[in-house]
Amino acid sequence: MGNFLYGLLALILSGSAAAQSSQTAVDETLYIIGSKIETSSGLIDSAIKTEIMNSQDLENGHYQDLSEAVNEIPGVTQMSVDRRSSAKTALIQGFGVNSVLVMIDGTPVSQNSAFGFDLTQISTENIERVEVIKGGASALYGSQAIGGVINIVTKRPTNKPSLKFDISSSVTQEELSSQKYKALYTGRTGKVGQKYSLSYSDQRAFDLDKSSIAKDSADVESINGSIYLDRQFGKHKLHANYIYLQGDVSSQGSKPYSSSLFGPIVNETQTKTHHQKIGHEVKLKNGTLKTTASFERIDDRLNLNDKPETSFKEMDKKTRYDAYRVDLKYDALIGEHHNLSTGILYKKDIVDQRTKSQETEEFALEKVDIDNKQVHSFEVFAQDNMIFGDYEISPGLRIQDDSSTSISISPKISFSMYKELGSISSKTWLSLGTGRRSPSIKERFFTLDHSSVGNYIVKGNENLSQERSVSIQLGDEISYAGSKLHVNFFYNKIKGLIESTEIESSTSTKVFSYENISSVVSRGLEASTDIKINNNNKLKLNYTYTETFNEETNLYLLSRPFYTGTMSYTFSPNSKHHINTTYHYIGKKYQSEDNTQIVPHYSTVDLKYNYKMNEKFDLYGGLKNIFNQTKSAALDTVTPINDDRPALGRTAYFGLRINAL
Repeated sequence: MGNFLYGLLALILSGSAAAQSSQTAVDETLYIIGSKIETSSGLIDSAIKTEIMNSQDLENGHYQDLSEAVNEIPGVTQMSVDRRSSAKTALIQGFGVNSVLVMIDGTPVSQNSAFGFDLTQISTENIERVEVIKGGASALYGSQAIGGVINIVTKRPTNKPSLKFDISSSVTQEELSSQKYKALYTGRTGKVGQKYSLSYSDQRAFDLDKSSIAKDSADVESINGSIYLDRQFGKHKLHANYIYLQGDVSSQGSKPYSSSLFGPIVNETQTKTHHQKIGHEVKLKNGTLKTTASFERIDDRLNLNDKPETSFKEMDKKTRYDAYRVDLKYDALIGEHHNLSTGILYKKDIVDQRTKSQETEEFALEKVDIDNKQVHSFEVFAQDNMIFGDYEISPGLRIQDDSSTSISISPKISFSMYKELGSISSKTWLSLGTGRRSPSIKERFFTLDHSSVGNYIVKGNENLSQERSVSIQLGDEISYAGSKLHVNFFYNKIKGLIESTEIESSTSTKVFSYENISSVVSRGLEASTDIKINNNNKLKLNYTYTETFNEETNLYLLSRPFYTGTMSYTFSPNSKHHINTTYHYIGKKYQSEDNTQIVPHYSTVDLKYNYKMNEKFDLYGGLKNIFNQTKSAALDTVTPINDDRPALGRTAYFGLRINAL
């Protein structure tokens, strides 16, 4: 795959030497069918409600990474992972981790932490927009999209050269908290489009109780870089993309020497992700044929020093994960009001895991935990979009053949109705989707040992069965004079949901294993409104109520808040100044399987300010968590308490954006 990529890059660049110096327009396939918009870099489903956050929203909101951005979308909740400090995943309508599919430019990306895809590793300078589809009503996405889809559409080369820098820093009441540097270049040389992005961030560990040895957050250093090239050959377009992600995390806990004396223990993790993709698009008479091939490698290294009395690291665990994928998709326009999307894909995952245990200074023992285990699957899908006046219908079907499970068929269908009454417009939708998700290679084979920092171990389970889901979405959106009101009711049911559950252990260390839960239901409603008071004042309100429970036991699943809400007021007196105040509310959630331990509700208030000095310089800054709402301080104890409320209290930040070209 690597040699093939380099060969394609050479082919793309070969046309630039003879190209004229004049700039060519950015070529991007565009279809508009009702409310369906498809481009070469992203998809917005027509009959299915899609939430969108564009690049201007990201800039105005001062979001430094994807986890901060998706937290503003109704029905999407950011889930912090205390067991492995700093990782943040997304919950959509009560389902997350393995039930939410994260894609970059329409291609899925693999989990880059043991708990799902860590959204903090995606920096925002390279994002054109973020699309979120909730529930499993679209046939265009794979089995992992039972809960929903987050598609990151990256920026494309511009006609004129553009070079931008973004420098920011934040401070708490006591010390420097974090700093981030971003750079993005886009442009075209003749017919060759080019884009290069790079970001670096450094976040210091924060401790709410200086008297304890255990710290409340981790030292986190991350790098995010990408290279994109494309070349147009008449009706043909070649493109290649390389993304590099690296995250280094160091967290400090504590463990007893004896019954009353504690010492420090350290958990160090380094994750490197190499994502390569090559693609070809050709315009045919009635549509576009797209072929992509991608290769992804994730190297994860975990060092544990879980004995305070030793100076060396007792465990060094290395995991290598390789993913190969080939997609073929054809989008056809059939008349003015009919679009048909069909496709096939093949993917293969390989995982290898090895552990080196340091028993003494002189003696170490190496063992193979997972020896190149493989799973592969083949999928075929079709989705039709048809418009009949003010009505639109989108039936779809996806067929999956996984190496460890039987062939499955998942039908889906969505309806929408669009009406106008004077200056008022309304769109009503109803979607019904079924889905199947096979257990991931990590759920089947991984062993995660966090006995030092969290006093627990998670074991894979090769006997897991498929998840089977039904998703229903019913909603309406009303627009009037630049203002919108949106309400959506949802009901999702998954039979065989795969969750980590505690099993019997002969020691004080907790042991978890992935198991199928017989039946889990997620139900609730989402409501949001964008009110344009006038050209200078805007008000935005979001509210979500979600119940996610085990039908067999009537107990609620862990770490799912019942209520979430956001109130955001924006004041823009002129084109230079932009002021925003945002209130976030997170309701209570359970942190024990018997529903006896509760993380209480909390709220935060943020203040943001943007100042456009001129065409070259933008200043921004603000205060996060103004009223200093924080989690309970980490204590020196054998069994740490999981608490995903904010570790950082009141934080001031400031930044500078520079348009160099």
